[in-house]
Amino acid sequence: MKRPFILAAGFCLVTLIFLARMAAGLDNDPYAPLKLYDGAWEVKLTAPEPKTDRLENHCAQTGLFFACEQKLNGKTGALIVFLPTGKAANGAQQYRTQALIPDASPAGEWGHLVIDGDTWTYTWESGDPKSLVHWRNVNHFSGKDKVHFELQKSEDGTIWKTQMAGDEEHQH
Repeated sequence: MKRPFILAAGFCLVTLIFLARMAAGLDNDPYAPLKLYDGAWEVKLTAPEPKTDRLENHCAQTGLFFACEQKLNGKTGALIVFLPTGKAANGAQQYRTQALIPDASPAGEWGHLVIDGDTWTYTWESGDPKSLVHWRNVNHFSGKDKVHFELQKSEDGTIWKTQMAGDEEHQH
């Protein structure tokens, strides 16, 4: 009578060890957090004007690169390419990012993404060296299905002004 329980307990222990090892591996997998983007999202802008949109991400890892084709309200807006570059001293995962848009205009310089816990910060620059504008998009995840974002702009890289803000919720 005790034998089936011992076998079941042994199986559960082996399963728990396997799952713990898998979870530990995911912590070291720079692609794991990016997979959260895949799927449909309802985007509710709160600033500058209230508005609701539908964002769809079709994401895939293609070897070293990870890419998401983004559609806004059914229309392709960009293909976002992510390239993991390592971890910062504080453990935050770092990436280079590139947006390719459907009109095939030049892609420009690579941007940056830093994932530090539930805060994901995208940064890039625009303009010429004499009138450089700094940009950042700060995303705060609350769980895997909700994101509050703020798109901000700075002339000096120190004082940031919010240009757009809102919330995204993953649609299942």
